[in-house]
Amino acid sequence: MSISTQPKDYNVLFLDMNSFFASVEQQVQPTLRGLPVGVAPYTGDSGCIIAASYEAKFKGAKIGRIKDIKRICPDIKILPARPALYMLYHKEIRRVIEKFTPFYDTLSIDEFAIHLTPQDQSREKAVKMAEGLKRAIKEEAGDYLKCSIGISSSTFLAKMAGERQKPDGLTVLELKNLREFYSELKLTDLVGISWRLEAQLNKFGIDSPLDLFEKSVGELIGILNHWGRLWYFRLRGHEVDDFKVNPPAGGKTIGHSCVLAPEFRSKEGAMAVLRKLVAKAGFRLRKGGYQAGGVSVVINFLDKTSFHLTKKCQYFSDNWSFLDQIYGLLKSCLWQSRPILVAVSSFNLRRSENFDQLSFLRDIEKAKKLSETLDDLSERYGPESICQASMFNTGESAPDRIPFGRPRYDIRN
Repeated sequence: MSISTQPKDYNVLFLDMNSFFASVEQQVQPTLRGLPVGVAPYTGDSGCIIAASYEAKFKGAKIGRIKDIKRICPDIKILPARPALYMLYHKEIRRVIEKFTPFYDTLSIDEFAIHLTPQDQSREKAVKMAEGLKRAIKEEAGDYLKCSIGISSSTFLAKMAGERQKPDGLTVLELKNLREFYSELKLTDLVGISWRLEAQLNKFGIDSPLDLFEKSVGELIGILNHWGRLWYFRLRGHEVDDFKVNPPAGGKTIGHSCVLAPEFRSKEGAMAVLRKLVAKAGFRLRKGGYQAGGVSVVINFLDKTSFHLTKKCQYFSDNWSFLDQIYGLLKSCLWQSRPILVAVSSFNLRRSENFDQLSFLRDIEKAKKLSETLDDLSERYGPESICQASMFNTGESAPDRIPFGRPRYDIRN
């Protein structure tokens, strides 16, 4: 949609699954229904809840450290995250959506933007589709799964509309009602407005979404530079977020971190988990088509000290070169206490296709081929279907992370 074209109502239907990970757990474990449930990658008190059921939210428990959440909601049931299960239900929801329309974008594991065709761009037909989707998800994907749906002129406004009624809501936001809609919100209710940005806007007399909405495009550019122009049109229903930005590879990092379970809080246990993290990050590196020219390692200890070292290196994409660089950094680690967290990352990335040439060192070529073979086996038979012997006893440590994502409306200054 061009910004010179007046936006129209009923362009986008935004579908957001409510408390998705917790709801999936309650779907497959009926005894958990009606109970406060939290999902965490690591279920010890030092772990962090990444999703909470609505029963938990009603008691004030949301995301955060398990130790803190238990003070708020002592009877909460903490469950280990199961990304493969959530992805299975994600695919079932996509299958339901595809029965209604092929014109949709998957924005994250639990969010979808459905682009309505001209014949569906009326209030009656858009609402009918939304009600049909809700009904079909319950009947075909899971009777305990709920979703909120917003309908408006753009992905941003449809998402904002859907946020107004949770769980299981359906909200239509028409352009003629924008002033009324914004008058009922706080600045931080707008997707992309953090408390820091709120403080910055307050300095210019912008204390509410309505204040932001009523500023001219010139005033917003003066306050927020280029992002002010985007916000001017975004708030008025123009689709200014329907593009993907490919940032320069050098600005990206690929890595993983893990809070260590008690049985891995030793040098040997931490090293085993580090090897697993390197394998996971290496897979993502190759899958993204990158080579890395730098590595970093972090270890936090129980005595609140930490080890953090970074270095640039020759470009690589295979696991063995990655691990060799990490080992080199760890030579200066004193291991002064029991480790509680480990993390590795690769940076200074470049696209492989621009530099991928045979090395005259046979060991490097063998390592690259072996890593690619392991990738193929993992994709065919599932993650960790094959691994190095040194990682064999790591069990469920450093589990696959849930692929969170969200539409990018943030302002970067």
